Amino acid sequence: MTSSRRSRVWLALISALVLLIGLTQPVAAGKRKAKQRRQAHEEQHPEPVLWTYSVVAEYPHDHKAFTQGLQFDRTCDNSSKVCYDIFWESTGLNGQSSIRQVDVNTGEVRLRHDLAANHFGEGVTRLGERLYMITWRTGAGFVFSADKLQMVQEIDTGLGDGWGLTTDGVHLIVSESSQNIHFLDPKTLKEVRTITVKDRGKEIRWMNEMEVVDGELWGNIWQTECIARVNMTTGHVIGWIHMHGLREGLVQRGLVGSQSMDVLNGIAYDATSKRVFVTGKLWPRVFEVVPKPFESGTAPDWAAVARLCHPRVFGLG
Repeated sequence: MTSSRRSRVWLALISALVLLIGLTQPVAAGKRKAKQRRQAHEEQHPEPVLWTYSVVAEYPHDHKAFTQGLQFDRTCDNSSKVCYDIFWESTGLNGQSSIRQVDVNTGEVRLRHDLAANHFGEGVTRLGERLYMITWRTGAGFVFSADKLQMVQEIDTGLGDGWGLTTDGVHLIVSESSQNIHFLDPKTLKEVRTITVKDRGKEIRWMNEMEVVDGELWGNIWQTECIARVNMTTGHVIGWIHMHGLREGLVQRGLVGSQSMDVLNGIAYDATSKRVFVTGKLWPRVFEVVPKPFESGTAPDWAAVARLCHPRVFGLG
């Protein structure tokens, strides 16, 4: 091969190499950018963990109680020195709404205050020596004494659509029929901050009865059998607990009232003993459960999670 021909061959090879590099650089850059976008999305919208549960105990529950709020507490009789594990429970429906002190082990209603028929009761929580209860669509709220369950004050919550109510020990935490959770100053009822509940970027509405569990906000998603575990700073759903099977099991056992049961609604947490309790509207039992991860290979896929846990239908809270 002559030197001139050899030079032309080398020039062609070099040109082809330069062209190839020019073509691959945008592709590589595009892949890097796509990876960076995925990483940024995952950081902003982390994938939640999926849990199931096991039942460790069950307790009697008034099957006529349309449960709206549930909170674990302990009270002692000063005269007899006997102490009780109790629930503070609020019930709904016009003409049937009440706030109650219920013995955990027996289901006995130890104290009860009925609301006027024009009020549809919603969530309840204890903060200090006061119990706070909200109502649906009227904006009315009530403050009760924790010792005798006597009404202390009627308040204007400013809520057009009150649903769930709990506390982190400082604020009242309120849900309504949207994706927003409101943190209120209990003295002034002024909003301190708001978080928006999201699962991998999708806004999640209808968190109903709620409970603070070890720094997380847990809430029933209305019309589902799922409990969302929410980061109280970011609003991200960091986990789903699938409570499927509880309601069906009650129906299969034919317990009194089981044919009239409504949705899962009620979470209570015993922070001292780390016990979790769940129930539902018009359920004849309260269950003590242990949430736990799914066994390997048994967790539902993400399409099933969205179908089972994301709300689809609007209605009462």
